[in-house]
Amino acid sequence: MAAHDDRPETAALNLQRRSTLKRLGATGAMFALAASPLRSPAAPEKTRVTLAVGGKATLYYLPLTLTERLGYFRDEGLEVEINDFQGGGKALQALIGGSADVVSGAFEHTITMQTLAQKVQAFVLQGTNPGLELGIAKGKAAAYSWPKDLKGMRVGVSAPGSSTHMFVNHLLASVGLTPDDVSIVGVGTGSGAVAAMRGGQIDALSSVEPVISLLEKSGDIKVVHETITDEGTRKVFGARLPAATLYAKAAYIRDHPATVQALTNAMVRTLRWMRTASTEDVMKTVPPEYLLGDRGLYTAAFERLRGAYSPDGLFTPKLVDAAYKVLLAHNTAVRRAPVLFLNQTYTNAFVERALGKA
Repeated sequence: MAAHDDRPETAALNLQRRSTLKRLGATGAMFALAASPLRSPAAPEKTRVTLAVGGKATLYYLPLTLTERLGYFRDEGLEVEINDFQGGGKALQALIGGSADVVSGAFEHTITMQTLAQKVQAFVLQGTNPGLELGIAKGKAAAYSWPKDLKGMRVGVSAPGSSTHMFVNHLLASVGLTPDDVSIVGVGTGSGAVAAMRGGQIDALSSVEPVISLLEKSGDIKVVHETITDEGTRKVFGARLPAATLYAKAAYIRDHPATVQALTNAMVRTLRWMRTASTEDVMKTVPPEYLLGDRGLYTAAFERLRGAYSPDGLFTPKLVDAAYKVLLAHNTAVRRAPVLFLNQTYTNAFVERALGKA
């Protein structure tokens, strides 16, 4: 999901780094400030927040949609403008380019950006299983038995640099293939992905719900890899992984702690609501246009995914380390980085305050 790729030109942003990986070492002053929420309630420094996301209508970002629809951002005194992009890589570009304050996006961006000397930090966890799936077109599914069979295929992803792209790269690396062994096609996460598969523009699709279930139900694809369930995630990645988060530049978190706290309060409130809300309560809150014309299919997909959402928004070192190890297997920039400070890629301070633990 990073906006950059693994090519050598990223070396232009190299820093002088030590050669030892420090996962739990001392943090810099900026991160110490960024990780410290306010000790008393305060009005947000900014009441208007621009938030970028890649594929808001997907179930991957359901907590964000619910927070918006339930009015929890408004309750915190925020006016959040959500800009929806084709994929997570595009949303990340908006943050780095300055047109977005915050991103709802995959956690691994915080690690990959550190290799480019970009200090980005996640402050709320939305999911603990990625929810990514790979479907093979019906005409090629019978011949598929393992990731090596992807060689030569045109693989659809939401957008280059997105988590769906990362998923493909990981599958390729797991069998000794490289990203050059397939052709990546950006198709989005909704009707564009459906049209690309049905129109024969792609041979496989790496995506999320509900589009995967829609294509599977119609017989257009066969799902061959999934990371919705614990079993499926461990089979592909070896462990559970942090999925969607809210993240921002460390400088923004440092300079706007009350705003970040308000965003966190709203998201944590949603995650706690989701723990007890009925499926019908959730469905009544989801915009009708997100259902892709099939309410039953969307409902079933949500029920499959329900256990993949974070119950409280907290990160754990185990989840973060698992994400790093996955990137290490297929991301050249991460592999070549002399030092990465994983403890600087996230903070639990704002969530702990929202939960009343601070």
